[in-house]
Parts: sequence; C-alpha cells; structure tokens
Amino acid sequence: MVEPSWKPGMFTFRELLTDDEPGARRFYGALFGWTWRGEDAGRDGVYWLAARGDQHVCGLMQRPPGVPGAVAWRSYVLVDDVDACAERSQAAGGKVLYPAQDIPGIGRFAVIADPWGAVLQPFRATGGESRPPGPAPGTFCWETLVAPDPAAAVAFYARVIGFGTGSTPSGEGTVFTAGQPVADLQPSRPGARGTWLTYVQVEGAEAARDHAVTLGAKVLVPRIDVPQVGTVAMIADPSGAALGLFQPG
Repeated sequence: MVEPSWKPGMFTFRELLTDDEPGARRFYGALFGWTWRGEDAGRDGVYWLAARGDQHVCGLMQRPPGVPGAVAWRSYVLVDDVDACAERSQAAGGKVLYPAQDIPGIGRFAVIADPWGAVLQPFRATGGESRPPGPAPGTFCWETLVAPDPAAAVAFYARVIGFGTGSTPSGEGTVFTAGQPVADLQPSRPGARGTWLTYVQVEGAEAARDHAVTLGAKVLVPRIDVPQVGTVAMIADPSGAALGLFQPG
C-alpha cells in the first residue's frame, strides 16, 4: 500500500487574519470543537494554533495595524521554490504582496495575488513534509478559486503553481490537480474580484450552518448539492471572513 505524501500544488495549511482574535477563537472553538495554543509572534503579538484532538488544523492571528485587505482565510500551497514562484507570479501579471521570507524552524513562504485579486500563499517546509492528514470532521478539506476569467486563471496557475486540470465528477466543471484533485474553479459574478475560498468538513452542512448562525455568523450560500460529491454551505464568521462547510456525499 502506498503511503500518501505531499506533492507540489497540494494545500498544506490555512490561516485566518482577523480583527477580533478573541471572538474568532470563541466562534470556531464552539463551531468545530477546536482548541487553541498561543505562541509568541514577537511584534505581531500572539499566533494561535488550532487543534482538533491531536490533529493540527490551522492558524489565527490578529491583523496587525496597517495591514491592507479584508478579513479572510488564506491558504498555503506547497511549491518547490517559494522565491521562484513569487517571481513567476509577477511575470505572469500577478502581484507579490509580501516577498519570500522564512518562518524559523517551519519553512519559507510568500503572499501573492493573481491578476484578479485572489490571494494565495506559496510555501515550502524546512526539511521534509509530514504525511498528509486524512479527512475528518472539523478539518480543512478543499479550496475553490472564484475568477472573472476562468480560462486565463487556468493558464496563470499552471505557470505559477504548476496545477494540472481535470473535470469534476459530473464532468461539467473544472478542477485543479496536483496528482489528485485539490480545488475547483468557478466563474465570478460580473464585476467581482477573484478570491480563494476554503472549506471545513462537517458531519452535516445544514446543521453546522445553523449552529454558526446562532454563534453570530451570516449565511452566504444556504445549500448547494454537488452531484457525486456532497453538500456545501457558505458562511461569513462574525468578523466577515467567508468559509465553506462541506458534508461528504
């Protein structure tokens, strides 16, 4: 039996920059059962790491003063060379929002935006990568790119990240691949910017959606049934960060 392993193009980690760090920890702890451990981040304050049981899930921090952009979840994607990835992004019409820098003892990352404004964080670990975790409720499981020009987005991410493409199980949509499907691609509404969205697996999408509302969230998409895949709902947390809820079919 072949053990699962990380490959360039796979999403490795998610991180929330929020304007209400204590409130976000309460919200997500109540919604998903996450527990939090704080680490000193120097002048940026405390960086919080979430776990569910013994599995690390994500990071969270208060948005430092003066940092532009909306409150949002951001996804880290594994690449062979972070610096080269940032250079390719700029050459292909994207932007480098934060140049490549080291996270001591963890790895190297940058923050890039594609030509339509969708933000992504290329990453390479220091040393080897651990084995990818299996799917479980309360953990991240998928990404969606919403883009004004899907065909151009396919070309951009093939060049910058190295994504391949394939079809959704129904054959009607497009997915990005990295040895396996890792994200889907959706057209945005006219005039809207591009964005990356991330999803947490739940036992019941509607139940998790309704629970989130009692905790102060807003419903962005009440329910979508994805043929041969499962059920999706989309919420915005009390600070406005969008998040998908995915119930496998």
